[in-house]
Amino acid sequence: MKWNEKMATGIFEQHLRRMVAKKILLLLAVGIALFLVGLYAVTLGANSTNASDNLQMLKKVYISLYQKNRDFLFDKQTITLSEKALRDHGDSADLNYWFQEFNGKCSVKNEVILSDYQGRVVYSSYEQGVLSDYRVNYNAAICHNAKELKPGQIYNAVYYDSGNYSDYIFVMPVYSDGAVLGYVSLYLSGDDWNFYLLNYNYDGAITDDKNNVIYASKPKLIGSSNKFYGQENGICYYNDERFWMKSESLPEYKVKIFSLVYYPKNSALLIGLFVITIMGISWYLLANWMAGSMAKNNAMRIGQLLSEIRIIQKEDQAHRICMDTQDEFNEVAVQINSMLDSIRDLHGRNTELLQLKNTIEMSQLTAQMNPHFLYNTLEIIRNLALFDGERAEKLIVQLTQILRYSIDKSREDVLLEEDMQYIRDYLDIQKCRFGDRLSCTVNIDADCDRSNIPKLVLQPIIENSIKYGFRKKMNIKIKIRGHMEGNMLVLSVKDDGFGMPEEDASSLNNSLGKAYFPEKSYGLHNISRRLFLRYGEESGIHIVNHQGYSFEVILKVIQPGGRDHV
Repeated sequence: MKWNEKMATGIFEQHLRRMVAKKILLLLAVGIALFLVGLYAVTLGANSTNASDNLQMLKKVYISLYQKNRDFLFDKQTITLSEKALRDHGDSADLNYWFQEFNGKCSVKNEVILSDYQGRVVYSSYEQGVLSDYRVNYNAAICHNAKELKPGQIYNAVYYDSGNYSDYIFVMPVYSDGAVLGYVSLYLSGDDWNFYLLNYNYDGAITDDKNNVIYASKPKLIGSSNKFYGQENGICYYNDERFWMKSESLPEYKVKIFSLVYYPKNSALLIGLFVITIMGISWYLLANWMAGSMAKNNAMRIGQLLSEIRIIQKEDQAHRICMDTQDEFNEVAVQINSMLDSIRDLHGRNTELLQLKNTIEMSQLTAQMNPHFLYNTLEIIRNLALFDGERAEKLIVQLTQILRYSIDKSREDVLLEEDMQYIRDYLDIQKCRFGDRLSCTVNIDADCDRSNIPKLVLQPIIENSIKYGFRKKMNIKIKIRGHMEGNMLVLSVKDDGFGMPEEDASSLNNSLGKAYFPEKSYGLHNISRRLFLRYGEESGIHIVNHQGYSFEVILKVIQPGGRDHV
């Protein structure tokens, strides 16, 4: 392009930019106003509703747990068994059974401590070593605070040990002839409470009248002193995170419940998408209008380009674009032609790969695994079940895992490390069948583990070694090896069978790289062709045959980043 033409184009672009800028600024102003109004209206309603729902859920759970523990403490059986244990000073078997039966019905677990009038522990459900001196002393202190309670009253407290969730304590004095005989302390597990509410979408906290945390959905909401200072309603911040808070006091329980809905500054995604979509449509209409004002020479070149593309689309797919304009449009034409060539080659490969995949899937639908292998494995399991149930159970698990893995269509490629787990299960089953007659060794370098391969690609090769190896020998040794050669994964399966005639082996090697192959060697050709189409030209299968001594199948798989990886 000549200098004056470039200058004219630059002036045109400047004028066009100024014109577009004015209209886009107006559009942005209107869009931002709509966005802010919609954002405020929707988020206010949504956050308020979610916070209210979460608050009611927390309130319902708290009251339910509180009432259940209260009912247990005032149950006549609890009082009778506690009094018996205190009088007998140690005979707590009946109380333990009664408590464990109650605890098994609770959605949030409890622990119990029965102490005498001086606060000494008579019985505890805590496991040995868990009941620390700190907890014992703390329990004695709250029992002392509960001495002045009247019959029918419960003393509540919060136990917090640094680094853990706090436990909510219910203390009831045990009376005998009007005098306090001892105390029953129920510890509602904070860890179990958090696990119970783990599936709820929103956060929250419950505190007593001294701001001690009874429950908090996240440790980061709690201060180092197990305190939570919430507000009534509205936006609040905790650890640089923004929440929408709603709270409610329950005077009859002396607690306050806080509901927190995470409220990031970039929320209201739906409103944002809606506004952006409207703005995008407006920009498109504006750009379409501006396109009509462009210079005629550019419009003519675009028209020529579209005309060439229509020829390819409707008349001749082998046609290639020819534009001798010596500008960006010519470069576009060159790139489109290059892309069309690549698409044609890729389409051919993908078509063949799809045909091969369909053939493989039809074969898998007919029989996911060799029926003889399944029959023999089930027969082994049947025999083992009579005298070695444990081994039979292991075989069932291994067979189930292999079958489930083989029919899983969610992935075409897997990591070698994962695939070898199932290959080892397959070898274990075969070794159980053939015993000492079959020997298998696996030696794969560690740097091969993260390589990609088709799922169970080695299984039919191993099966062939077993099938044909035992035809002429009583004992077979199979070696599986793997190593990396740059970006190439090299795997081999070698057996010490009699191999095949050299003429047949040579013919098989020559045909492995071809697109069409004889039906009698369908399995190896299938694998080789699939590797070629999926991973590139240098991927495939090669056999090494020593008639009368051994037979080896070598697989080469180019990894991502390799030279011809597709």
